[in-house]
Amino acid sequence: MDIIARLDHVTKTYGSVVALDSVSVTIPPGVTAVLGPNGAGKSTMIEILAGLRRPSAGRVEVLGGDPTHVSVRRRLGLTPQATALPWRLTVAETLDLLAAHYPRAVPRESLVDTLDLGGFLHKRNGTLSGGQRRRVALAAALIGSPELVFLDEPSTGLDATSRDRMWSAITEAALRGTGVVLTTHDMAEAEHLAHRVVVIAGGQVARTGSVTEVCAEVGLHLVDFAVTGPVPTLPGLIDTDRWETKGNRVHIYTPDPDRVVRTLVHQDVPFQDIRIDRVGLEEAIRTISIRTLDHTRIPEEVA
Repeated sequence: MDIIARLDHVTKTYGSVVALDSVSVTIPPGVTAVLGPNGAGKSTMIEILAGLRRPSAGRVEVLGGDPTHVSVRRRLGLTPQATALPWRLTVAETLDLLAAHYPRAVPRESLVDTLDLGGFLHKRNGTLSGGQRRRVALAAALIGSPELVFLDEPSTGLDATSRDRMWSAITEAALRGTGVVLTTHDMAEAEHLAHRVVVIAGGQVARTGSVTEVCAEVGLHLVDFAVTGPVPTLPGLIDTDRWETKGNRVHIYTPDPDRVVRTLVHQDVPFQDIRIDRVGLEEAIRTISIRTLDHTRIPEEVA
């Protein structure tokens, strides 16, 4: 299957607020990261694809069918932002209860090992820390051997070790053939996991492609240097350049780094330790969002 999910001109409104505005996007196998600012519509998109909400208009197809139908829902996994585990059950009891509902459940021991649940396997869910609950929620989403799993901010609240465990579990699931759609504000997470990114801004799809393609399409470079005197005004820069200062360092985001360097030299700016790099994913997403929102309304926070 080349396409495991799709939205076709999907609109979702909450009263007068437009969360998604005629969104069309396809989700291929592998790991897809849905990125964008708060209120862009990311969580709404995940909830519609997972069959938790119905669109106000448009068509949704997941694994060849309607995600609100039981026949499709049983083939999906989901880890929402807010985890709701049965507080009086232990972690082991929770996973065993869920596994009993699936004919091809993943062995509990496999998930315990991958997500390092052994230290609190026999503790009640109500006594777990937030990070521990996130790991149990991912195990719950994966235990039914889903063909497609939705993860909304999966590593929120995790320390570095737990985050790495979660990343390994997601990578292993994808290698076994499970499709993964995740939202995240952690660009390192998106760069580490995603084969493809979908950038949403203002309720619309602004860009799609690999991390490399999205960064290259923005066409910006970062010129980073230190100054030994007062921070210059640099009137020779053009309107498309954006710059900021951090201590004695100047960061200039520009489509033409050669011109910036020539301007620095021409104006006798006392710079040193200069570095020029193509912008990373975080700055690319910010730039794409700003450009998109310049041509549309800024939505209220709905995601």
